[in-house]
Amino acid sequence: MERKRIVTLLAVATMGLTAVHAQSDFGLWGELNVEREVNKRLEIGGGIEIRRRDNLKEADRLSVGISASYKLTNWLKVNAGMSLLEDNRYKLNDKGTKYASYWATRYRFTAGLTASHSFGKLTLSLRERWQYTLRPEETTTRYWNYTDEEDDRYEGEVADEHTYGGKAKHVWRNRLQAKYKLTKMWRPYINAETHVSKGLEKIRCAAGTEIRLNKHHWLDVKYLYQHCPNDDDDEGDKHIIGIGYTYKF
Repeated sequence: MERKRIVTLLAVATMGLTAVHAQSDFGLWGELNVEREVNKRLEIGGGIEIRRRDNLKEADRLSVGISASYKLTNWLKVNAGMSLLEDNRYKLNDKGTKYASYWATRYRFTAGLTASHSFGKLTLSLRERWQYTLRPEETTTRYWNYTDEEDDRYEGEVADEHTYGGKAKHVWRNRLQAKYKLTKMWRPYINAETHVSKGLEKIRCAAGTEIRLNKHHWLDVKYLYQHCPNDDDDEGDKHIIGIGYTYKF
């Protein structure tokens, strides 16, 4: 009975957040993961992620990846991963009108360390992660709409081909998290993460819970707020609901 009440509260909270942020940029992130414990120290895994944006109206990203982590000591792990990302990108003109929309491929590599310590049922962890993303050049069609009567160019819609140059980017990610073992099944948590490149690009704050249904099946439900004071990837500030499923074996 208690479990049903908690699930109901989570559902109500999710619908409430959707309604509250209906007029702002609201997104949904969904994950499916598989993890394998090779031995007491080594763990490998893979997964896919789907993201939607603009109040769930438009696809944002599809990605697939693999990862591995190795426990150096009881409190320190090293981890690495790589992923392929397909992003739904767009460009805006001075009036805020979209004139180019295309899917672009990116390749991402990560490596880092995670330190953690438990105080009874409370676990604090700090994750330091280096992230390298390579975006190849992309050629797409741009649409220009000239409707100004004083403009001596063609009045109407004009299309041309344009190539956006490739780009490589290094980002340092820092995440501090607190997780509490409420019951064997429920582990609520809060965390904050920064993304730093040439300056501070993103701040992400999240609150959620792990739901360990049994030894093999885990769920993760969270609310995340993203603030971008200086980001050149057209992401912007947004409110996000994240839902993840992991199968462990």
